[in-house]
Amino acid sequence: MLMLNLQTISTQPSLQDIRGLLQNTGGDLLNKLLAMERVDSFIQNLQPNDFFWIIKHIGENDSLPLLAVATTEQWQYLLDLEIWRRDQLDSKKVISWLDRLNRANASKLADWIYAEQNDLIALTILRKAEIFFKEEGEGDVPPGYFTLDGSFYIKVFDSNDTPILENFFRTLAHENFEAYQTLLLNLPCYISNETEEELYRLRTNRLAEYGFASFEEALAVYAPLDPSVLSFETKPHLPGALIIPEEKNFVPSLTFNSMEDFRFLAEAVNRISDPQEVDRIRLDFTTLCNTLIAADSFSCINDFKNLNRIGRQAAGYIHVALAKLCHRDIKKAAYLLQNHSLITIFRVGFGFVVKLQWRVKHFINKGWFSKIGKSLDFWGSTWADAIAGLLFKHPLYFDAGARAEPYRHFEKPEDLQETEYLLDKLDALDRMLGRMTEVESPDVIFFHKVFHTLLFNRWARHILGLTPSFEPLSLSQAGNFFRLLRQNEPFRPYKMEHYRDTFICEFLKGSDGFETKAGASLHDALNEIWSEFSREYENIEIKDLDAHYSKYLLIEHK
Repeated sequence: MLMLNLQTISTQPSLQDIRGLLQNTGGDLLNKLLAMERVDSFIQNLQPNDFFWIIKHIGENDSLPLLAVATTEQWQYLLDLEIWRRDQLDSKKVISWLDRLNRANASKLADWIYAEQNDLIALTILRKAEIFFKEEGEGDVPPGYFTLDGSFYIKVFDSNDTPILENFFRTLAHENFEAYQTLLLNLPCYISNETEEELYRLRTNRLAEYGFASFEEALAVYAPLDPSVLSFETKPHLPGALIIPEEKNFVPSLTFNSMEDFRFLAEAVNRISDPQEVDRIRLDFTTLCNTLIAADSFSCINDFKNLNRIGRQAAGYIHVALAKLCHRDIKKAAYLLQNHSLITIFRVGFGFVVKLQWRVKHFINKGWFSKIGKSLDFWGSTWADAIAGLLFKHPLYFDAGARAEPYRHFEKPEDLQETEYLLDKLDALDRMLGRMTEVESPDVIFFHKVFHTLLFNRWARHILGLTPSFEPLSLSQAGNFFRLLRQNEPFRPYKMEHYRDTFICEFLKGSDGFETKAGASLHDALNEIWSEFSREYENIEIKDLDAHYSKYLLIEHK
């Protein structure tokens, strides 16, 4: 872990400074920031994107000391990301953020509202409260209203919001009473829908400066590209701000941190000696992450964990593309990074996965198992889960070894190779089973929920000398089957290894005429299936066989 001496961190945050801080948990990060001599200068010099990530890492409600010293530009960036649902304001979130900012720095909030946020506040008030003006001496005030000046009376529609909004109104009145009255007096001038449309237009323009495309434009990031595009795409230009030394802080840092998790990609970046090119790549990567966020309608920014997932997704597909195209040639990878936009490289990497998705869809539409009415569950849980991941709108890799969250984005060529290898095995098995069951009654096949029982019931009857069939075995026949497999193995675990080749060779007969690759894939699939079968039954005694719990043999129920 990178250790930092807080006294050495300047008020101009460097990439190393910020990365080092992010190694800490949220609470420790907050304490380290507050221990700085000039935390205000450090925070105010953060690029808004980096400030947002830090707030998310610490937690919004724990970050009030940082919100207090932040710039209004940083506040605006937070609100632009947090308070919208597609093209509509989320009034509940508006109130939550106004409350946080009010508790953080009431005076700055009031000044900012009166200078820049009149429309947002007016629209929020109109949707969350009823306000009327009462001249002195006019009739009684209905119950539920409060006033701060004896003229404007306010009733909040939702009683849960009343304490927050009352404190907010008190702040506005305390800081500038005349501006407070003017704001309330002008409320009838606002047309709700038109005001919201204008606020959304301004927000869209502001976010565009940080690389957030509109939802429709952002979706293009998932349009796959063929690698040939890299042969003619023009070299991306350096943004003008990057060549001005005093504008160094224009380059965000935290999203770029995701690249460090991918060694080949990180080494390729480190191979680039021109610091301006590295800065261009950092900015380009942040733009890519922000484009992915926009394509997800900003629903993935609710916590730091999801922000990290976006960073890994962006870096992962770039890593897939570079590693697959460059064959671990660092110099070639660095050249591609310098001469192409990261969004283009991302789309090339994503394109490799989309090809796998197309293959899976073809397999499902044309496969024998679909024609007989079987679902993906027919291929067993692990294989079915892997196929299902590829059918998501944005295909995902199934990592069977990850217990908590087995689905993730593809991150390395090995993920592609492993998935393609699985599809090769499934194709071969499907073709072989189709041949093997051609003359069998569909009613018999129907009772087999997974393909394993088709194989092992047929094979058990074969080695027991029974009539070839896929019919269920009696409990007695199942017992005789395992006695034969376990001969010369008196104790558990019963490995039954001497029957592995017999099993494989029997079903390889069904691959006659297959292409060499398909035959090899079928062999590998059968070998893997046998290993799973032997592990399933190696510790089960024959007397304990149970039709209800037999995974690989279909046994008659008593």
